[in-house]
Amino acid sequence: MMAKQSSFTPIAQTKIKFFGIGALLLAAWAWTFWSTLDSMEVVWRGSETYMHCYFIPLISLWLIWPLRHAINPQSFGSLWGLLLFIPSFMLWLVGFAADVNLIAHFGAILCLVSLLWCWLGDSNFKVLRFPLLYLLFTVPFGEEANAPLQFVTAEMAVWLLHMTGIPVLHEGLYITTPVASFEVAEACSGVRFMIVALALAFLFSHMHFQGWKKRALFIGSLVILSIIANSFRAFFLIFIGEKSGMTYGFGADHYYYGWAFFAIVIFLSFHIGAKFGDKNEEILHLAEQTNRVRVIPVAISVMLLVTINSALFTVWQPITPPEQPAELPAASNWQKIETNRLHPSYPHSLASSTFIGPEGLQYFTAQFAHRQSRGELISWSNKVFQQEDWSVKQQMHIEIANMPWTELSLVKRSGERLRLYYNYQVGSVITTDVRTVKLLQGLHFISAKNSLAILHHFNCVDDEENCRKSVENATTALISKR
Repeated sequence: MMAKQSSFTPIAQTKIKFFGIGALLLAAWAWTFWSTLDSMEVVWRGSETYMHCYFIPLISLWLIWPLRHAINPQSFGSLWGLLLFIPSFMLWLVGFAADVNLIAHFGAILCLVSLLWCWLGDSNFKVLRFPLLYLLFTVPFGEEANAPLQFVTAEMAVWLLHMTGIPVLHEGLYITTPVASFEVAEACSGVRFMIVALALAFLFSHMHFQGWKKRALFIGSLVILSIIANSFRAFFLIFIGEKSGMTYGFGADHYYYGWAFFAIVIFLSFHIGAKFGDKNEEILHLAEQTNRVRVIPVAISVMLLVTINSALFTVWQPITPPEQPAELPAASNWQKIETNRLHPSYPHSLASSTFIGPEGLQYFTAQFAHRQSRGELISWSNKVFQQEDWSVKQQMHIEIANMPWTELSLVKRSGERLRLYYNYQVGSVITTDVRTVKLLQGLHFISAKNSLAILHHFNCVDDEENCRKSVENATTALISKR
């Protein structure tokens, strides 16, 4: 009796095996890091700054498609990819344990790149290196640059207004002209333009330049140009508002003018860059003709993913916060109130309350576990005050009652002034350094310590000497006993 022959040719069988292993690794990676990927998408959806991240995977696929014929399915498996996976996973673990999304997001994407390298092999990965590394732009980063870019934008806008002869009163991020008062808010910092410009600059330089010097020069120039262009955008909006009596330049105009100006800057940059571009030769041959199959690195990577999943579902389980935070009891001579003057926002805490003391001092506190399914003590979405209403006049790091505090002098458009004092407590350690908080939270989470991460937040009417004295008295009553 004759055995039934396979309907697939040897080459087709090799391709099925090759892409089957790749699909298995990709599915295992997605399953392992799903919570991290979900948190990334939440950031994309929740911030206009990162809406472009939805297009990065599509751009990577668009770059890969013309190179598909250059892939050799008879040569796969790389020890270097496996070796890169180990530090990438450690980076993710640090971010996951400390609940630092930026580190966890970068770690998860680097794990993907290293696993794909482990599967593709060295020669195939070399062909697809840029499209795969371009996936790093799916990581939402850059919010840390908001504050310095707000300052740069305000300073340059004021300088340009002076150059046009418009009288200006400049106070922090507030710019007052004879017609109106303007604020350089976070949305006006230019971070959104800078991040998009950076992603586009990498893509354009890859497609048009061969040498790394030209690529670095173009990328750096476009990023700097985007910052300068944003300052001009802010100036033009204020100038138009001033000259038109606030008839034009704001509302919907503010949005459309901004993106139209940015599009013109990008178009001109690409037009000039293309004139100095190099010819890109297409890859029309296989990356490597020799057959070199390394199954062991791929098998080890699969076993590592299985082990990581086992730990995730048995040891490192986050705590689910209640729908409504628990209320904390009031200390002696303190009364619980519903509204805080600064409206601090720390969603998904385990417990939070606002109290008012005998001297009019307000105290807000929020408590978190070291890792939660929703919410965290240190997060870009948390606010110690509402930045739409208040601007920072002065910031200092001081010590009161042998505890470190961040002191902010805040001013409102109406002229109202307040002083804000806040710090963080992890276990018995009190600090103002968010990096220390994250490190301690990560260590406590991995070692399963039963402790909390707490925000202490005081505000009072602007009077430095009396405020500090009030905070010192309150600290003794509210914090030192914890």
